[in-house]
Amino acid sequence: MTSDDSQSLRDEILVLKHRLGDASAFDELMRRWEPRLLYYLRRLTPQEADAWDALQRTWLAAFRDLRRLKDPKALRAWLYRVARNQAASHLRAENARRGRVEDLDPDGLIDDAWTPDPDEAEAVHAALATLSLAHREVVTLHFLEQMPLREIAEVVSAPIGTVKSRLHHARRLLRQALAQSRTP
Repeated sequence: MTSDDSQSLRDEILVLKHRLGDASAFDELMRRWEPRLLYYLRRLTPQEADAWDALQRTWLAAFRDLRRLKDPKALRAWLYRVARNQAASHLRAENARRGRVEDLDPDGLIDDAWTPDPDEAEAVHAALATLSLAHREVVTLHFLEQMPLREIAEVVSAPIGTVKSRLHHARRLLRQALAQSRTP
């Protein structure tokens, strides 16, 4: 059994314990998932404070709705979908307040499998900030969580072809941004 398998099994057990009313199970789920969800939300929201607000709303929604999760094995995708929905609600409210609209649905062609260099983390984060929300989130899920395309499609509620397209374009845009940051 791999480490990922044992963590998934532990998460499933915690979901089941939460369903039975064990409050400590939900607390442990929060401790286990908070860093990854915050990182994801930080990529979707304009400010860190917005990410923390969305994270808090994510945990409230998760606490309320976790008992209805049919398959505890789907926890990871479900949590990211809840977090995404909270970030989207926040962005809609902010954009409405400011009279803006963000493009959430860019499509295109599928291409190569460029992967950013881990040694360029700071430059990658800066380049990520220049991407649209739709591109930022698929890259974050793909590289941070190493989610398969099928699972990313579940999180973002889009066809797998759309996820592939967004990932392709995000990689292209990141590659361009990183090349520009290297030139004097």
